[in-house]
Amino acid sequence: MAISSNSASSADAASTFMLMYGRFEAAHQQQLESLGLPKPLWKVLFKKLLEEKLDIGEWVIFGEKCDGMQNLSQHQLCLQKDELAAESDVFLVDHIWTTTASSVQQDLERIPGLLERMEQLTGIYPPLGSGELDDPLQDINVPVVMSQANVSEDQARELLRKHGGDIVEAIAAASESDQSKSDTLSVQNQIMQQLQTEDDKPLQWKTCAYEVEQYSLDGSDQLDGIDIRVPVGLSAGDVTCQVTSKHLKAAVGGKTVVDGDLHAPVEADEATWTVEKGMLTISLVKHTAEYWPKALLNEQRLDPALHKKHVQRVARDLWRYLQGYGYMARNSRQELSRSTSWYVPDGVGLALCHSETPNMRCLPFLFINDSGQLLPFNIMWPIKTISRGQVLTRDYCPAWLTDPPQRQGYLHSIFPDTTQFALDAHAQLLSSWAEVAQNAVRATLSSPSASSVGRLFVRSIDPQVQTAAADAGFELAARPEDADIVFDDEPRTNMYTNHHGINAAFFSTENAAMVLQRIAGAQPWLSPAFLLKRQIREFIGAALMHNHSWWLLKGDQVAQGIDMPTVLTDNWVTAVRHVDVGYVVAQQCAPSMVINDQLCLLERLVLLTPDNCVYLWNGPLSVFQYAVSTSKDKHSEQPCQILQPASVVSTDMLAQQLGSNVFARFVDGSEKVVADVMRLLLGLDTSDGKAFGVFRLLFAVGENNSPVLYEAHPMQVAEQQAVANFIPAIAAAVAGKADKSFISIK
Repeated sequence: MAISSNSASSADAASTFMLMYGRFEAAHQQQLESLGLPKPLWKVLFKKLLEEKLDIGEWVIFGEKCDGMQNLSQHQLCLQKDELAAESDVFLVDHIWTTTASSVQQDLERIPGLLERMEQLTGIYPPLGSGELDDPLQDINVPVVMSQANVSEDQARELLRKHGGDIVEAIAAASESDQSKSDTLSVQNQIMQQLQTEDDKPLQWKTCAYEVEQYSLDGSDQLDGIDIRVPVGLSAGDVTCQVTSKHLKAAVGGKTVVDGDLHAPVEADEATWTVEKGMLTISLVKHTAEYWPKALLNEQRLDPALHKKHVQRVARDLWRYLQGYGYMARNSRQELSRSTSWYVPDGVGLALCHSETPNMRCLPFLFINDSGQLLPFNIMWPIKTISRGQVLTRDYCPAWLTDPPQRQGYLHSIFPDTTQFALDAHAQLLSSWAEVAQNAVRATLSSPSASSVGRLFVRSIDPQVQTAAADAGFELAARPEDADIVFDDEPRTNMYTNHHGINAAFFSTENAAMVLQRIAGAQPWLSPAFLLKRQIREFIGAALMHNHSWWLLKGDQVAQGIDMPTVLTDNWVTAVRHVDVGYVVAQQCAPSMVINDQLCLLERLVLLTPDNCVYLWNGPLSVFQYAVSTSKDKHSEQPCQILQPASVVSTDMLAQQLGSNVFARFVDGSEKVVADVMRLLLGLDTSDGKAFGVFRLLFAVGENNSPVLYEAHPMQVAEQQAVANFIPAIAAAVAGKADKSFISIK
């Protein structure tokens, strides 16, 4: 029988599709399994991705949101077909904007049309003439201002209104004395008088609809040119401009975006316009070279300070809507690094209502096409059979979050409600920490005892370490079994090894914070840290009570040598949402910890010997410095910052900032804290009397310039080898023969 060309073509197409699907499955299997997408839907998903088919609109209609339903839209989705069976189909949900944690505010200011779209989403609009801001969350902040500032409800509302909804500024203003208020008013009056007498003629300004810049066409001092830039986000074919000598009108897709009389006549025949990167630029030549105080007669300039604050407030509220995903990528040095992106889903994704018993599942999915491009979507599929007219729902909480009180805290970051539950939970946690601190058990540190140590084994030994060990009189063994003391990061029994029992307390960032809470409680040297998967309510209460504090968000190590970057934010909603992308601890960063926009950390290297002696490395001290921005005058610049790798600076820098005497007390205080930390940790000791531990502790500057423990973790052998003469000195101390390289502490 002859095979038709159509049949052969279909067979070829099917074969090609299966080859492509095989590559898709191999590249995405782990991700699809982790999402829980049923295997029969994988091929359906791949086909829709190839066709870029967003077909959920064939199944649902938008309706007005019913009372009692929670979502991120004014609408809800209802099924318009007879039935959508469980696990019968999968749908793509697009993203309308993707960004990073530190770029949210910058994107709002730079991407044409984005701010206006996000204003509509959040319901936060530009300042009114009185300086009042429309803030749907203002009612929620009233009780906090009342309790923190000790004012009435009416006074709290007035303070929030005067300060644009900024809870920190409202509380600070209420705390000012009458004299300070009078002084502030006097200064403000002086500034206003100066501004009124200055010849203030800016060449650039913004309005709600466009930006203006005037300039010289030939580089002289004659202002004969002026540009009006309008964000359009469309191609030039959709734009029309009409310019007469005294009037300008521009439309995009038939919708007028600017229309008004010009401040003065222009040369209409010389007007030009271009569209580039979503920005329409209309260039006009003035009939008379002169300064224009306005471009259009009916325009109202944006106050730069108020506009900056408005953008910040939109950015802060957007964290209710932003959803995130993490992925591994290679940086410019081809090193694997952990990256995180944040996105706002399209109208379909926003209209899904929350339910404790959902009928849909909706999760982010990263599609890697054959060109290696990373294309993010959400995928959603029915997990229950849905009938005509039923509302489509999802659970907004992560699947792992099952504890009802903590679910309440997580949902509070998306659907705000009264905050008393969080304040109560925080108070209860503080009470338990105080009880732990009062009953804390501290072990006794011992005096050194001599032992026989002559042969060392060091995994992947550095030549310089090899030379230093030989110079110190140690013989190097070829195998761990032939050595008296072993440096190789693996727990061993019946031999001296650098894997102490208390190392287990630090196997993860989350566990380290949990252990310190359990054995130390509230200590003056311990910066409060909250477990974002277990203490969401308590953290929210702390953030509300400490509204001047910033928070350091820390994630667990995702793979050997790959850490998640630390995030700094002053927005508790931002902190809670970072749970979605693997951040597990929120640590308080009090104002005292940041000096001149630098977070400075003093490093102390600690040795714990098998006989419970504690030594401090007596080599040169190191200070690690992170550039941050928490100053009040920079408060609106970087409300969420991703900390870049620290730079190592001289201790002289920190001594100069604190003063030499204060710095000396700070260093002495860190020694006392090291001793206290080790005494507390020894209560967890499960070693066999042979293991020793080498730890790295970092201290920040706390209240009254006292040391605050920022971080503690065991040092890997590679880290130990990086410190000159460190390993031979450790071996000597373990043998009870510590020299001046170490300081014994009690």
